[in-house]
Amino acid sequence: MTTSTESGFSLVEVLVATFLASIVALAVAPMMLIAVQTSAIAMEMTELTVTATEQMEILRALPFADGQLAAGGSIVASSGGYSLDPADGDANRYVRWLIVDDNIARKHITLVSGVRASIFGPPREIQMESFRTDLQ
Repeated sequence: MTTSTESGFSLVEVLVATFLASIVALAVAPMMLIAVQTSAIAMEMTELTVTATEQMEILRALPFADGQLAAGGSIVASSGGYSLDPADGDANRYVRWLIVDDNIARKHITLVSGVRASIFGPPREIQMESFRTDLQ
């Protein structure tokens, strides 16, 4: 009888280890896809928020009696002077605002920033509201 002095893994042990590693990889793959999708959605929402915030700051910086703060606009459809469509040079994005004059030296501004189509899911919108008062 001869005894082997060689050490190492047998072919069966290597196959079992490869099989277990494959099962783990298959379990982790869907989580990685969900992480990529969630990250892309978060980035898209961040871009919408930044665009809306920039436009809201522009509107709030205007003098109260400025013609660009005249009552009008729509958050449902783009209208001249009350929308950026396309926004940031992207035909898929828009910013719309509605200005309501409360007739008590106050203007109510509602602003919507959105994306028409998204790679990861339905169209998305964010909405911001602000008041401007005439402090004179």
